[in-house]
Amino acid sequence: MTERATRLHATADGQIAELIGLISAVNDATLRLPCPGREKLGDGTIAASARHTADNYQRIAEFVETSDRMSGAHEPTQRGDRRVSRSLRAVGHRPSKHAANSPPAGEYTADNIDLDLLAKQLAATRAGLGRIAELTDSALDAIPPKDSLTFCDGQRTLEQVLAGLLKHQGHQVAALNAAIV
Repeated sequence: MTERATRLHATADGQIAELIGLISAVNDATLRLPCPGREKLGDGTIAASARHTADNYQRIAEFVETSDRMSGAHEPTQRGDRRVSRSLRAVGHRPSKHAANSPPAGEYTADNIDLDLLAKQLAATRAGLGRIAELTDSALDAIPPKDSLTFCDGQRTLEQVLAGLLKHQGHQVAALNAAIV
């Protein structure tokens, strides 16, 4: 474990723990309340925002799972660029393994949320995000290919991409917290 990886993992783990705590304290009426600042997400409810946030964590976990398979791919090329493995390059914006359980972004609603399923998804995702702590400094310094996931621009390192994703997710959790409390 590197200090950088441990710090990123602690951020992700803390956010997921907070999100699990938030959804465990809500009822049906609360789920149907608007989530200020997230009105364009599905039906704009707390439920829609919670589901979207959980799905994003799952995508991050799947991305990290693929990124840790980089073997020697982060060695500099002759031009000084960092290379990325085929497995990471292939990640792209694919449907998640649990896509059948996840509605399309426009269909996030308070009517189609299952809190028990969401809690199980978050617990599994939390475990998957544990892989962040296993990333080496070399893996964190690798540059994921452009458009392989949000914040991947072909210039940012994996560490920068993960930090950006977690910052975004932190804002999502904060919006949910503000709407629920």
